Amino acid sequence: MNSAKKYRSRVMQKSVIAFSVSYQHDNLLSRGLGLEHIRELLIRLARPILRHGASLAYSGNWKETEDNFTYDLLRLIGAEQEDNSLGGPDTNRQIGILYNHAPWPHYLDISRKIEAQWINACRIVRVTQKDAGFTDSEIAAGDEVQSKTDRAIFNAAVTLSAMRRLMMTQWSVSISDVPSPEIIPPVTARILLGGRVDGFSGFLPGIFEEALVTLEQNWPVYILGGFGGAAEVLAGAILTGSGRPQELTTNWLAGRNPALAKLIGLAGGFRVPSGILTTDESLDRLFDFLSRARSSPADVLSTGLSDEETRELLTTRNVATAVSLVRKGLIQMGNLPA
Repeated sequence: MNSAKKYRSRVMQKSVIAFSVSYQHDNLLSRGLGLEHIRELLIRLARPILRHGASLAYSGNWKETEDNFTYDLLRLIGAEQEDNSLGGPDTNRQIGILYNHAPWPHYLDISRKIEAQWINACRIVRVTQKDAGFTDSEIAAGDEVQSKTDRAIFNAAVTLSAMRRLMMTQWSVSISDVPSPEIIPPVTARILLGGRVDGFSGFLPGIFEEALVTLEQNWPVYILGGFGGAAEVLAGAILTGSGRPQELTTNWLAGRNPALAKLIGLAGGFRVPSGILTTDESLDRLFDFLSRARSSPADVLSTGLSDEETRELLTTRNVATAVSLVRKGLIQMGNLPA
């Protein structure tokens, strides 16, 4: 029995479940929901994942703001590790950690002190401009971030897109005083909750782009559309059965987001590294997946659920139902033990 538990733990360590989550106050309030509902749902989803030895991925920043959930996840991991160290029948279980993928220039705000403080709970994966495909002559200097040069704005957006794609691949992280780098496993499933369709940074709303890169890998995607935001747009595109939502068009997004309109203009003046898609290309690919999911949502989204259960997940506003369905799907797809 003990050997089976240890074997299962080793398997789960290879599972990394990504959370794509943010919220907009008015969007939630119009549905009779608040930040506490998002936070409760996030914690209830994350806790069993960690307890089974699987890890989390969340690319939130390190600022204590209400729409950032990095510290919520870190505090949860710390509490689970502390409970596990107190003894009892589950003392030897492996608690998962958080992989925090941080693109340039956002990782410049992460001090070594912060990293050391959370070293037992979190691995920070810094994605540089070089990782994004920029040459030495194309790299923006640190002072360009403060002055917000066109090069810095463009490179930051490209590096953000590159980070989202690189999360789906295996990485390695060098750790001080450790001879060999630590292997960072790829994301193997993603949970989408809330999200912005305006006021975002980059070429695409984060949840749209993170859904796309996961769908392209045929990994499970769990869209909790009942809690509003960009996830609701994706769910609606699947459930409506016809037409293309305006939120999935470049004209609509650029019209509401001046920063995106500027980025699209800058893309004509700078070299775009290989593998980085335009906003039009990304939206077209994403909508193709959503269109196919209209008839076979469980298959296209790889949920491990039935089509009926998948449609329920797309619409439910009940926290317990959402948690139950996601957990069932993760078990069916091998990301959690039965």
